[in-house]
Amino acid sequence: MNEQQWEAIRTNNKTYDGIFYYALSTTKTVCRPSCTSRTPNPKHVFIYRSVEAAVHEGFRPCTRCKPEAEDWEGYQEEVAKAAAAYLQTHYHDPYRLAQLGEALKKHPSYIHRSFKAIRGMTPLAYLHTLRLEEAKRLLHNQHLSMIDVALDVGYNDSTQFSVKFKAYTGMAPSIYQKSLKTKSTI
Repeated sequence: MNEQQWEAIRTNNKTYDGIFYYALSTTKTVCRPSCTSRTPNPKHVFIYRSVEAAVHEGFRPCTRCKPEAEDWEGYQEEVAKAAAAYLQTHYHDPYRLAQLGEALKKHPSYIHRSFKAIRGMTPLAYLHTLRLEEAKRLLHNQHLSMIDVALDVGYNDSTQFSVKFKAYTGMAPSIYQKSLKTKSTI
């Protein structure tokens, strides 16, 4: 192992992924340089040009960085993508970060940190975005009341819905709905 390779491992440098892999004699795993596991002791590290070569020597692919998966984007990206998919299908359900953790079988605070790092917002902020986009779609139906829309998208009451909608769009939901009616008659 040269100094450049060690620095790539120590700093979890993604640019070296695919160029080389490192294996640990202590855990018998092979990892990408960008693996976010604990920084290894250099005396336990072996360098390989391919995952196959390391596996041939008796090492197994790391379950965290998945070096055998070429299209893998990263552990945080994987967690954020799974959380987003879950929220997209459950946006109308009551939200609890602990419930999201149970569904994804990951620690809730890790999901929160990963989601924010990748998406630039918390899972709750993303959930509000999903709910309010759906609310905007539902408000096109002039026959739905505000409470119907609020309950359909997952809010407990129309007041909470109105506050979030106004913060998101800059106008109250009733005014938004009236503006749609005005646009359709023009």
